[in-house]
Amino acid sequence: RDHVTLVLRAPLSPPERRWLRHPLPGSAVRVPTVAVLIGRNGSGKTAWLRALTNTIRFATQSYVYPPGPVALFPAFASPDALKEPTRIEIEFDAPALPSSDPEETNRLYRYTLEMHRTESSFFPQTVGYEALHVFPRGRPRRLFERSENRSVYVAKEMAMRSGDDRLVSVPANSSVLSTLARMGVETFSTIVTFLAQIQMNVSFPDTTRLPTETVADYFRANPLVRDQISNKLGRFDLGIEKMDAQLGDDGKWHLVFSHRDLGWDIPYESESAGTRQIVDSFPALNFVLETGRLAVLDALDNDLHAGLVDEILDWFRRRDTNPGNAQLICSLHGLSALEELEKEEIFIVEKDTEGVTGAYSVRDVQGVRRNADLRKLYRGGALGGLPAIG
Repeated sequence: RDHVTLVLRAPLSPPERRWLRHPLPGSAVRVPTVAVLIGRNGSGKTAWLRALTNTIRFATQSYVYPPGPVALFPAFASPDALKEPTRIEIEFDAPALPSSDPEETNRLYRYTLEMHRTESSFFPQTVGYEALHVFPRGRPRRLFERSENRSVYVAKEMAMRSGDDRLVSVPANSSVLSTLARMGVETFSTIVTFLAQIQMNVSFPDTTRLPTETVADYFRANPLVRDQISNKLGRFDLGIEKMDAQLGDDGKWHLVFSHRDLGWDIPYESESAGTRQIVDSFPALNFVLETGRLAVLDALDNDLHAGLVDEILDWFRRRDTNPGNAQLICSLHGLSALEELEKEEIFIVEKDTEGVTGAYSVRDVQGVRRNADLRKLYRGGALGGLPAIG
């Protein structure tokens, strides 16, 4: 219903800090390696993250969708919203085009998607507009653009004629980016592969976790990563000395944990919810930290002690554990992290009386000093987004 924008870029005024990184070599732009969404229950934190992750899913996977409505983009639950399209724009850095300057490794892109629905439909049926722009030297240039009549413009360097069969075969409810990547257009395949590596747990209606068997197989096949999490679990003071993978009588691999002062191993299923949460999340977190990719995680602090949440956030803030500039966008319910984070890393999400969600950075709140106690300010209502109780 309304235009909602969330800008992660940090202004140039703050001094150089380890948690503000330059995503593009030589760029003056800086972004935080951690972006935390906070706000009261029902404020729209999950809805905002879902808009981001569902757009990524559509851009990378929609070629295989069956004909019909696209359930990723439901309308706002009001009669007026059913008449309006859903439009989303995402700016991101990704590998540079093969024809780019050989010294460039990454470039800035903007993906735009507008989904159209009939007046009586809760879910959209067709793509009304879609485009991908790249920004060489800061100026936008189209790589492709698609209008509601399904005509598709593709840049010359894609080596595709205007009447190419691949262009006219793009389904009405699927992405050009996803379709042409599946059909082997190299540039789009590279971008889709990059986007598909974004790690996310945001789904509907709840967050998702990897199947236990998948997690066990991952740690069995990666002994170095298994040793890493064993060390981290020990640091978290959970009484755990080691995690290992054992082959069970059922022919499947299972995770077991050695505890101090216990004479036998404890199976994964008997560990605390917090331990299982760390173990389940670690493959995604470790992947993005090793590859410099993005993780989008809703309710990161579910079942976790505040100290463990601070530790996970610090993995992304420190250069020694995050040399590749990986980024974490997450939502939190607890407030303890506000004591460690700075204003460029915190984003307030709140909903007005008509149910419209808004989001803004704490850096945009007037009068917030660099050394301010952000947790105290939030609890006092100075930052907004505070639950109204009573």
